[in-house]
Amino acid sequence: MDDALNDLAELTDALYRAELQKMAALSAKEADLRHKLAELDALRSTNRSLPPGQLTVVRQIGADVLWQGWVSRTRETLNLELAQILAQKEYMKSELQRAYGKQMAAAAMRDKARNKASQDRAKRFWQAQDDLQVLKSSRD
Repeated sequence: MDDALNDLAELTDALYRAELQKMAALSAKEADLRHKLAELDALRSTNRSLPPGQLTVVRQIGADVLWQGWVSRTRETLNLELAQILAQKEYMKSELQRAYGKQMAAAAMRDKARNKASQDRAKRFWQAQDDLQVLKSSRD
C-alpha cells in the first residue's frame, strides 16, 4: 500500500509540475505580447514627436495615414492575441489549482500512511518489549 501511495504522490507531483510549466509558457507569451505593445506605443509616441517640418512632408505623401492604419491593425492583433492568452491563463489557473489539490491530497494520504506505519512499528516494538519483560520476570 505504501508503494502505491508513493507512486500516486509522485504522479500527482509530476502532473502539477507539468501544469506549472504550461502556465510558465503562457506567462512568457503574455510578457512578450505586452512588450510588443509597449514597443508599439513607443514607436507611436516617437512618430508624434517628429519636428513639424518632417511631419508636413510625411502628411503630404500620405504616409501618416498608412502609419496610423498599420499601428491600429498591429495593436488590434496584439490585443486579440493577448486576450486569448489571458483567457487561456484563466482556464489554466483552475487546472493548476486542481492539480495542486490532487498533489496535496496524495501527499497527505502518503504521509498519513507513513505515520500509521511508524506508529504500528512503535506499538509492535513496545509490545515486544513488554512480552520480553514478562518472559524475563517469569524466569526469575
